[in-house]
Amino acid sequence: MIATDIGFDVLPPLRVASYNLHAGVDGWGRRTDVVDVAVEIDADVLFVEESWRSDAVDLASEIAARTGATAHTIPLAAGVRVTGGTGPARWQPRRALVVGNQGLYLDSVLPIGRRGERRLATARGVEAGEWCLGVVTRLPVMSSEVIELTPLAKDRARRRLIGLELDAGNGALWCFAVHGAHLSHGSLGQYREIVAHLEDRLDGDRAAVLGGDLNCWGLVARRVLRGWRQAARGATWPSWRPHSQLDHLFVHGPIDVVSGGVLDRRSSDHRPVVASIVVRPGLR
Repeated sequence: MIATDIGFDVLPPLRVASYNLHAGVDGWGRRTDVVDVAVEIDADVLFVEESWRSDAVDLASEIAARTGATAHTIPLAAGVRVTGGTGPARWQPRRALVVGNQGLYLDSVLPIGRRGERRLATARGVEAGEWCLGVVTRLPVMSSEVIELTPLAKDRARRRLIGLELDAGNGALWCFAVHGAHLSHGSLGQYREIVAHLEDRLDGDRAAVLGGDLNCWGLVARRVLRGWRQAARGATWPSWRPHSQLDHLFVHGPIDVVSGGVLDRRSSDHRPVVASIVVRPGLR
């Protein structure tokens, strides 16, 4: 047991993490080992973004099955992924940020365009499915909800927030998963909307964790997420030479952060962010 400065004995720390899976393929459409990396993280609560779900595969459920956890996923968009792509050793084509990568095509909200259609017409291993947000957790789930966010005109996805009330052993821990749109698409308005939703649900000083690929820098996230504390800092993107932190873990209420940081894993274009936290009892 760990003694805190307020005189309580509390349960051992919980390991929380966030990892963008990029649908299990790289920017050329080659399969990656992101599921193995996610299992290796060994998190009690793992937020997963860009988890792929189809008739053939469900990445979040695979992680859950291998870690003794349960997976809670929702689709944000639909499209196809390519699994038979080829290319050089680098993770994605050099101009992928401008013209799009060759592994993932989302068309349920906006069309992929003629360039994407031409590339897709010659691709191998094309698989239809859903691009999902999820939470994989070993903690018992007491309640859950999905919160719809206002759509953004330029966004290829319909953003939603997953909220889970978990049994942390000495009380409830609220966990919220989010995969934010890009700032250039107007996501700041969505984050203000998220804050309003969270304030409604976290009446008082409840323990909560928010995690995900926010597609914005820590400075911006800290200013928007009023009342939340950043649990881990470090560059997460792009994974092969990271210069920005887009993936975040924030805590709220009676939670102590024991440690936090970024893992050097390069299977996805994002590195995983992890933190060890202690939920203090008796304050909810």
